[in-house]
Amino acid sequence: MVLILTYNFYEQGTDPVTEWLEYFKHPYVKVCLKDFINETNTLSIDSTTKEVLYNSLNLTKEIGSIFYRRFKVNFDFRLSYNLGEINRRLNAETNSELAHLSELFFYLLKDKNWLPKPSVLEVNKEIVLSIAKSCGLYTPRTLISTSKDDLLKFYAKFPIIYKPLNGFSYYTIGEQTYSSYVTEINQKVLTSLPNRFFPSLFQERIKSEYEIRTFYLDGEFYSSAIVPQKKGRKRTVDVKQNYQSSRWVPYNFPDEFKEKIRKLMNTLNLNTGSIDVLKGIDGKYYFLEVNPVGQYLSPSISCGYCVEKNIAEWLIKKDITLNN
Repeated sequence: MVLILTYNFYEQGTDPVTEWLEYFKHPYVKVCLKDFINETNTLSIDSTTKEVLYNSLNLTKEIGSIFYRRFKVNFDFRLSYNLGEINRRLNAETNSELAHLSELFFYLLKDKNWLPKPSVLEVNKEIVLSIAKSCGLYTPRTLISTSKDDLLKFYAKFPIIYKPLNGFSYYTIGEQTYSSYVTEINQKVLTSLPNRFFPSLFQERIKSEYEIRTFYLDGEFYSSAIVPQKKGRKRTVDVKQNYQSSRWVPYNFPDEFKEKIRKLMNTLNLNTGSIDVLKGIDGKYYFLEVNPVGQYLSPSISCGYCVEKNIAEWLIKKDITLNN
């Protein structure tokens, strides 16, 4: 049986895979973190026998492969009465308890065939860039600094951008949604900065021919080049901003580059991930980042890769292998 760990609502990287599991008539169970606190479900973990029971299903014995998507989430528990600051502390404490429960849950199922593996669900992008360089990959030059003087020296060498240190986030206040994103640093921005600021990441803006999104699955590459629809459109370093105004075309990397990516993924202990690459005007491929639970559906559909079917087949194969 396959275990799917995801959100309790539609998730574009999850549901297409479950549809293929149903097509192949392969058993699976879909679990979200909210199910652990839902009154209609039961969870029992025996630390002595190391058995995990979910609604009387013995996950320890029945599960052979696990597909992890976006399982972890912080809940906002609302009490029927207002206790002020105590409410906030109860929320923090309850979410902390769930985080520790999730950690134990992953540990007891660690010997299953995970996609991706539980030890690498989150990666530090700057550490990954350092490892990528040691694997022979080109990467944008990067500066993390709190000093305006250091930033000015960096800016004098080449055009630069700002990126969040810990990925991209968003939050909502009322009807307004705010998000972080890649920002080009120009002279106006530099002038407005104080002499000291919060530790921030700045990166060389690579002059590129095009951007490439690759979904990596256990050594196989499903790559798509992003071609801007509008002529003269400014090229960015972030494919997330290009979904609506660009088209995807199938792409094949040189074998030498693929081997370097495989070396990186093996070093990171990652068997899957969405990888962003730039093809520079200098002809070089620049590795930007890998997201272990990144999206793949849009390029998969556009390029006819049917990645979701391949993921389902991988999960079925690994499930059968472990249980036999």
